Amino acid sequence: MIPSKLMSSVEKIKKGLDEKNGVLVTKSAIVCRESYFGNDIIAPNSSPNKADSRGYVPVELWILSTVEAENAVRVTGEGLTKIKIFEEEVPLADLRHVAESLLFGEYAARWPLTKILDIGGKEVATSFGTTEIPPIPVHVHGGNIVHGSVNKPGKSEAYFFPPTDIPPYNKKLSVITRIGLKEGVTKEDIKQRLHSFGKDDSMYELLNEFPILPNTGWTVPEGVLHAPGPYLTFEVQLPQDDYNNGSWRLGERLSEKEREKKYEEHVLRGLPSEDDFIEKVLDWETTSDPELAKKYFHTPKRIDSGDWGERHQIFFDMFYGEEWKIFPGKTLTLAPKKEPQGGIVWSGEGDINGNKIAQDGMNEFLVIPHTEVKVKNTGTTPLFIYTVEPIRKP
Repeated sequence: MIPSKLMSSVEKIKKGLDEKNGVLVTKSAIVCRESYFGNDIIAPNSSPNKADSRGYVPVELWILSTVEAENAVRVTGEGLTKIKIFEEEVPLADLRHVAESLLFGEYAARWPLTKILDIGGKEVATSFGTTEIPPIPVHVHGGNIVHGSVNKPGKSEAYFFPPTDIPPYNKKLSVITRIGLKEGVTKEDIKQRLHSFGKDDSMYELLNEFPILPNTGWTVPEGVLHAPGPYLTFEVQLPQDDYNNGSWRLGERLSEKEREKKYEEHVLRGLPSEDDFIEKVLDWETTSDPELAKKYFHTPKRIDSGDWGERHQIFFDMFYGEEWKIFPGKTLTLAPKKEPQGGIVWSGEGDINGNKIAQDGMNEFLVIPHTEVKVKNTGTTPLFIYTVEPIRKP
C-alpha cells in the first residue's frame, strides 16, 4: 500500500528533488538466491552456513529497482529499492506511481532491472573431471510461466565485467562463463541432461565456454541457455524475474526426494513437461547459433575523454549504459538528457550535483530527466561509475 502522505505529494517530491539538484541517492536492495553462492564481497554469501531461513544467500544488489524478486520462496518487498523521503524509506515503485513523469519522464515502462552479481563460492569437483568455482547454474529466461503456458517476452539481459584488481576488491580473477550451445547439440541431448538434474553436471558440458575478460561484456537474448561465470558482474535486463533452470548447483548432488522438489520449483516451474521447456522456453535458433559470440560479445566504445578522465558505452543492442572514469580532483560535466540515468559507484568516492556518493553505503543514484550532471572525484583514486538508461526500442 502506498503511504497516504505520498498520495498528494508530487509538489513535495519536486521540491525535494530541486533541493538535491535533480538527483536521488540511495543504497542498493539486497536479493538472496538459493541456486548459487558468492565471494563474500557484497555480503556474507560464500557457503550454506551464511544462508537465511529459506536456505538462500545474499548474492545480488538490485539497483534502482521497481521489481520484486520472484524466488521459489518469496519475501514481500525483496528486491525493491527504497528512497528516504519524508523521513521514511519509501519503495521507488511507490514514488514512481505518484510521480512517474517527474522521475522517469516518458520512460517509466522501459526502466530496466539492473544488478551487481557476486558469483562464486568454494571450488568443487565436477562430474566431467574439472575443478572450478561454480557459476550460476545453467538457466534460460523464456518468459513467465502462468497456468502451464509461457508468457512472452522472456528476460533479455546484458553483462559488463568491470575490473576487480582495483579498490575495494583487489582481486585478480581468471574464470570462464558459459553461453549458448556447442555445435551439434540436439534437443534430445537437452532432454537427457534435464533428466540428470541434481544427479550430475552433464548439462554444463553442452554449453560454449568463453574466458571472462575485464572491460568486456555480452548481450544474452531471451531463450538462450547460459551459466554466468564466477566474476563480479554488472547486469542490466528487462524489468522482470522469469527463469527456468536447466541444472542444479555445479558439483552438488540431490537425493531423489530433494531432486523431485527442486525440479518442479526451478526447472519446470509450472510447465507440463521437458518438451515444453525445449519447445516453448528455449529459442533454439539463437541458443544454438555458432556465431553467438560474433553477434553478442562486446568491447567498450569510447564516447569522450579529457584531462578529467574517460567515458565509454558498455551496453549495446536493446540496452544502453556507460562507464565514467574520473581522475582525482577532476569533475565530469554532462549536458541534460531527456532520459533518466541510473548509476552505481564501482570504485572511489565523490559527489554528484552536490550529493555525496560512495559514503555510508549510498552507492547508487537516479538522475531525473532534463538534469545537468556534475560528478566530482573527491578521493585519491580514480572514480569508476557505471550507468544505465531506459531500454531502447527494438
